[in-house]
Amino acid sequence: MTQPPPPGYGYPQQPPQWASVPPPGKQSNGWKIATFVLGGLFFVSCTANVVNSSDNRDEKPDAKPKVTQSVDVKPRAAAPTSKLAENPRPKATEQPPVTITAAKAPFKKTVLHKNDDYTSIKVTVTNNTDERISVNPLYFEVKDADGVKHSTEIFGGETDLHAVDLYKGEKASGTITIKGKVDAVKVYYRKDGFGTSYSAPVK
Repeated sequence: MTQPPPPGYGYPQQPPQWASVPPPGKQSNGWKIATFVLGGLFFVSCTANVVNSSDNRDEKPDAKPKVTQSVDVKPRAAAPTSKLAENPRPKATEQPPVTITAAKAPFKKTVLHKNDDYTSIKVTVTNNTDERISVNPLYFEVKDADGVKHSTEIFGGETDLHAVDLYKGEKASGTITIKGKVDAVKVYYRKDGFGTSYSAPVK
């Protein structure tokens, strides 16, 4: 004869009420590390976007250029020039190649003259060139007060100028004679008899 099963047979056994519930297992730290890494990547991405946005604004072609203010600089007033600069000394007059002077002189006849109906003029000729020049009484002419020119006599007075060659700095003096009593006002000398003519008033 079989005995009846004890109470509760065939049902899952329940832990006794007094048994303590086991503590939950400790959770892994892996998710914390993953969260930290993702947050760091997000921060770096945001920072790069901000920098790129700032650079794009700086590179915009329609950005207004900086305005620089110009300052007008007045030129300095010129320094006053000295009186010497305002009134420079006149340049010395260039000396002519040949210088002559003329003055009235008494006629002194020779044995070749029958009377004293002649006019003599004392002249001085100076050579200022480096060239040799020839002086002869026949190279002269005399102009009177009426503007008429007179040729000199071949046989002049006793004090007439002799034919001579002059070198630089040399001079020759003597009289030239024209026929008649003439009011001489100007004397002309032609260099070498055919070159440039030089003149001087009769004093």
